[in-house]
Amino acid sequence: MRPTEDLVIEPLLSGDLVTLAQCAILDAEVFPHPSIPALVDPTGNAPTVWVARVARGRVIGFVAAARNMSVLEIVGLAVAPAHRRAGIARALVNTTVDAAEARRFRAVALHVSTTNAAAIALYDARGFSPARKLHGYYRSRNFGDGGNAWEMVLSLTRGHEQYEDGGIAKRVNRR
Repeated sequence: MRPTEDLVIEPLLSGDLVTLAQCAILDAEVFPHPSIPALVDPTGNAPTVWVARVARGRVIGFVAAARNMSVLEIVGLAVAPAHRRAGIARALVNTTVDAAEARRFRAVALHVSTTNAAAIALYDARGFSPARKLHGYYRSRNFGDGGNAWEMVLSLTRGHEQYEDGGIAKRVNRR
């Protein structure tokens, strides 16, 4: 895909089974295990999913994000291999951050393999910072570095700071 083509980012609608199936197929093609959690959640905590496609065509990327208290957590992000390096992942991450800001979340968080240099560079460029290293987070046979992951966080609240454990807390001025 050329970056100049018309990329459409839209929410996955609850009854759109064709788009859901396309996301599941892409997920299976890209990851050694499912990255999208169950989209039907009786507790009401089902993730929000945005899909990327070119001019109403087939799904070429998606991002799934779920609420974790005051943090919107990216729980799945995939772009079809033939469409990588065209800004699709960046557009999906930006859509998620924009939604988190609009909904007044305090932060956006995600997990990424410590060996996924391209993804780490993308998140770093968007302002995410490593909060902590999670040893053995992924199955080591599927990922390098023993399956280690970074938990990365983007703070969305002014006057707040990120602590070493990844938590976001209000900054208190002490004199």
